[in-house]
Amino acid sequence: MEASNLHKVYTEVSKALSEINTKRKRSLFFQKIMWCLTGVYLVFMIVFLFSNNIPTSEGSFFSFLRLFKASTTNPYANLYPVLGLMVLLYPSTILFARAFQKFKTQEAQTMAKMVRQLFPMVEFTQGAVAPKNEIVQSKLFAWIKKDSPIYSFGQIRSHSNQLQINIADIGFAEENLSNKITGILANIPLLNSLVVMYQYVFKNIVENKSTDNLNFTFRGMFCWLKFNKKLNGHTVVLTNNQHEKLNRFFSSHFKQEQRIHLEDPRFTDAFIVYSTDQVEARYVLSTAIMERIVALKAVFNQPILVSFQHHQLYLAVQNEHGLFSFPSGNLNKIKVVKALAADIETALHISEHLNLKSNETH
Repeated sequence: MEASNLHKVYTEVSKALSEINTKRKRSLFFQKIMWCLTGVYLVFMIVFLFSNNIPTSEGSFFSFLRLFKASTTNPYANLYPVLGLMVLLYPSTILFARAFQKFKTQEAQTMAKMVRQLFPMVEFTQGAVAPKNEIVQSKLFAWIKKDSPIYSFGQIRSHSNQLQINIADIGFAEENLSNKITGILANIPLLNSLVVMYQYVFKNIVENKSTDNLNFTFRGMFCWLKFNKKLNGHTVVLTNNQHEKLNRFFSSHFKQEQRIHLEDPRFTDAFIVYSTDQVEARYVLSTAIMERIVALKAVFNQPILVSFQHHQLYLAVQNEHGLFSFPSGNLNKIKVVKALAADIETALHISEHLNLKSNETH
């Protein structure tokens, strides 16, 4: 994209970016206060529950906890900590909600303005329903189901040269191995308190990002477009790590798949491949296509997943901040506009990047 156009867009949104930066800092500040108070309260309640089994002496901390134990003279003493927490949390929660809403509203408006000015030829919708069917059909995510809650943060549809490309910014939490173990621990007394402390309190205190984006197992770009080879099964290309291998092994959705071993060392270092048909997988993943997928990963500089299913190609690019949300750090820089333009432009030209047109079947 031309530098002059990038500078023009940045000039028009720079003031809004500066305001968003300020509002986000304010929102994160109130978020940390809110969760710090919640954390202190939870620690207090855990200690309070165990204080019954701890011998106490006059003047010790645990003797102080007796003030909050119900007795015949003060039957409502154990309600005092709850009431105290509500008094402390109420103003911080109200302030956080207001700051968060202002930040998110201006973020959405500014993002829409940037996308439409950078790419006036595309259809951009922020209220679009998440493409659940396409996400499930892609076979990229081992634990995703049609009834899984999937969130959409915006969607682009582009028509060029009779080719329709769809780009969505999505987020969801899969019921994967990690979350299954967390769910089991959450049902064990005492351990469930520690799980809550870590998952919903500690993370929200130390992470420098909005609370609505913390618990996704996947957040980022999801694209789908027509693939001109006729396929009977599916082939998926995943990040080569132990996490992906274990999820694929334990998931019951892909028992018909087999691991495909390919010869290209650069490709196999970065990716693992599963397919329902070994011959078809090698037909799809030619040497040229494998080289282009490796190059595409370098262009995005993020983990990518690719799948080929019937006449469709699916691409997912992981990005903890998403495509249509602003990254952490100072926003009042032109690199924010450049990064957004580069990601969208690469996705819009995915067919050329993978040279799909030359792979048509006649």
